[in-house]
Amino acid sequence: MKKIHIIATLAVVLGLSGCKDFLSETPNKSGSAYINHMDQLYGLMGNYSLYRSGYCWSELIFRGDGVEYSPYYYKNFNPTANAYSVWSWDNTYLATDNSVANCTWTPSWNAIFSFNTVLENMDRVEQTTPAVRKQVEGEALFGRAYYHFLLLVQYALWDDNAPGIGYRTDALPSDMSVMPERKTVKYTLDCIYKDLDDAEAALTAAGRTTFELARNFRPTVPTLKALRARIDLYRGNYTSALANANAALAAYDYLLDFKNDPEYALNYEAEPLKFLNSTDTAVDSTFQYRRMQQLLTKGGEAFAKHPEFYLPHQSDLFFANRILPISESYYDLFDHENDERWKRFYNNNYITYQTSIAKTVNIGGVDIPKCFTWADQQGIKEANRHAYQRFASQNGSSGKYYLLGMTTAEMYLIKAECLARAGRTSEAAEELKTLRRTRFTTEAEADNIGGSVEEVLDERAREMTELWRFFDIKRLNGKENAGIKIKRTLPGSTAGSPDVDVEILPDDPRWALPFTFQQVVLMGWEQNAL
Repeated sequence: MKKIHIIATLAVVLGLSGCKDFLSETPNKSGSAYINHMDQLYGLMGNYSLYRSGYCWSELIFRGDGVEYSPYYYKNFNPTANAYSVWSWDNTYLATDNSVANCTWTPSWNAIFSFNTVLENMDRVEQTTPAVRKQVEGEALFGRAYYHFLLLVQYALWDDNAPGIGYRTDALPSDMSVMPERKTVKYTLDCIYKDLDDAEAALTAAGRTTFELARNFRPTVPTLKALRARIDLYRGNYTSALANANAALAAYDYLLDFKNDPEYALNYEAEPLKFLNSTDTAVDSTFQYRRMQQLLTKGGEAFAKHPEFYLPHQSDLFFANRILPISESYYDLFDHENDERWKRFYNNNYITYQTSIAKTVNIGGVDIPKCFTWADQQGIKEANRHAYQRFASQNGSSGKYYLLGMTTAEMYLIKAECLARAGRTSEAAEELKTLRRTRFTTEAEADNIGGSVEEVLDERAREMTELWRFFDIKRLNGKENAGIKIKRTLPGSTAGSPDVDVEILPDDPRWALPFTFQQVVLMGWEQNAL
């Protein structure tokens, strides 16, 4: 039986540079393994790390309007300079910093490489049963489509005729001098849909038609339906999105009522901070850092076991020490008294606790620590005291994981939006109420919503976190001509110079993030706008 040499990681992105030397390495040097049996490919496709790509959408949170990197925050809260470069739409930075490629570009192509390697070698190994072969095939085709779509959203504009990101269907091309063509967005989408069609046929033939929560890192037909619903929504194919969301929910529709879950209970931690009055002679108010101690200390376990996932895939934030304050517009979306998402995931005062400007002040002859003087308070917006925290890293550090994988909540929102756009607003409202009853303090408050498109989009923003605003702004501008622009204020370029307002218009080419210059050379592709 011929042995198949499967490379664990790429030497250079896409394996298009230095691959011959890399392949000649011994297993001990390259970290490779020999595969000669279908059971080994089956095990590889069941590795949850295929959907654990770290910082896969790291920059997207800076491109929407859900966070606010205000000049005051930048000057006083000691964030990273790299984060500010991304926030400022400095595409030259993104194109020249290799860490960007290692965070976002490389993980997706590495996963695609793994899926392609499996697909190329399925018939070269010792077989087991036809069902196992079909399952492996379906899972690999799904994964290849999934990661191509993530890349498409991030690195291409929405329009069908805009440059796409190509489509890799081989692991190592026979002619290493031939680079993959970028072609168009439509070409990439057509390939994604073709892979999903083939994946569904294979998974169905393998009997993988029932969702398995315990092994949700192994795609089934319902997982595939959920991904199709997401892609259809992005493209504005609302009839198809509705059908796929319905199919996903028919297989699995559980919503976690976390307000009654003890693991989501809030704890107050750290010494209270004090806001002083206008004369700095008395403490006017105090506040504390809040966190879901039991959930966050579980680290990656809590994320992996989240029961709303069709697919447990997270995105971390490489920049800004992985925490950013929410914007005023995002803050204003929430019912601060009754929305449990606000109370548990956002209302934490985390950002204020990270500042170095709290100081000890002598009041009436007594030194009072951790005070914000009246002057220091003036630049602090209430919204900017808080940041999204839900799932923590594997070592239990501060909550910083964003959900990339499809969830049941996302399917309810897709279904509601499609119904609203079809004029079926009462049905859309019922879908929103079903979701909100697990998110609000009481049913009466949950049911206080209609079913208009605007109401659905607001609920989507509350549920999907600020990471997804990039995805939504891009699709709404592309399909619905929504005219959404991003306006932000940047500090002056020199000390003492005035702040500067900048706008990113709906048709700005910078909605497609740039590749690094190294990738431009390797791939031979035209660079996105800088």
